[in-house]
Amino acid sequence: MQYCSVCIMPSTRPEQVFDNGVCDACRSATDKHTNIDWSKRRIEFEEILARYRGDGSVYDCIIPVSGGKDSCYQAITMRDNYGMTPLCVTHTPCDLTDVGFENLNFLRDQGFDLIQISANRKNYKELVRIGFFKLGDCCWPEHIGIFTAPVKMAVSYKIPLLIWGENSQFEYGGPATHKNNNFLDRNWLEQFQMSGHRLQDVVHDGVKMDDIKTFHYPTDDEIREVGVTGLFLGYFEKWDSKRNADLCCDLGWKRNPGGAVEGAYNDLENLDCKWIGGLHDYMKFIKYGYGRATDQLCIEIRAGRISRDEAVFALKKTDEGKVPWKYALDFLDYLGITEQAFLENLDRFTNKMIFVRDDETGVLKKDLDGNLIKKYSPEQF
Repeated sequence: MQYCSVCIMPSTRPEQVFDNGVCDACRSATDKHTNIDWSKRRIEFEEILARYRGDGSVYDCIIPVSGGKDSCYQAITMRDNYGMTPLCVTHTPCDLTDVGFENLNFLRDQGFDLIQISANRKNYKELVRIGFFKLGDCCWPEHIGIFTAPVKMAVSYKIPLLIWGENSQFEYGGPATHKNNNFLDRNWLEQFQMSGHRLQDVVHDGVKMDDIKTFHYPTDDEIREVGVTGLFLGYFEKWDSKRNADLCCDLGWKRNPGGAVEGAYNDLENLDCKWIGGLHDYMKFIKYGYGRATDQLCIEIRAGRISRDEAVFALKKTDEGKVPWKYALDFLDYLGITEQAFLENLDRFTNKMIFVRDDETGVLKKDLDGNLIKKYSPEQF
């Protein structure tokens, strides 16, 4: 295991590429800040939008939203900076937080129409169960829903243009064949958002496809008929999560009232669902050795707002890597499982190579609070 010498991202991040000790996300950041001609990209974007822009009487683009700072920024920017008439579309997570609900209403208060697609809770719960016990991702259906529902609405309302946020492969690292793309298609969804488990595979777990209709991606023929195109706003303008948050907060968007969510560095992300901000990020931590706080601090380093040493120090002050108990009992009740089954499943998905184990038994060692002990840290590199 190694850590990037510029940021604090470990090599265990899936599909992260290192070159002479530097991760590809940091190399992308150099391009972003010094090499890309953003004025040229904006002209290109304006030329594309001109082909879709209406007179305001109909929707001319769809913005997939969660109520988070970035998707709210996308909607405001497309309307106020580019003169588009967006329809916002969200897929309801399994259990919304109060602040998540308020931030969806923030969009409506800003003058946006919002379509909220909510799957039936009975079968949604079974998808959560599959994600947690089979894939090690308690928010597996959320990832599918937010990338499927907007495309379904694009087909249903015959609105061909979708505007997504940042290209995660460019901003955070990933395959070179995808990092420079400016669009999102079905292949992107299946390759990067579904944990290698196709939706139709759920029939082997006792879930009928007819019972999860909100998760069905439109057919290729339906997409071609409407001409659906999904573009990354982050390809055409210089993406900055702090700028996005500042703009939205100035307009009344709500930060997390209790401070940073469990495992995070700031109070700005993953606020909408009770367990995407805590349990989901913790399950990433036990598999790959890093969580939400590391993600957020790496963004700050690449933006030039903090140094690597400052990030190492700040990471120690977060609760990244601690079992997230705030909503854990709600999760146990939601799935109808015991605490023992919950903890045993977490251990089952833990990467035994990056955490301390007993030399004789091989059993994972934990501190007095039941938290894992990492073998490695960024300050060692």
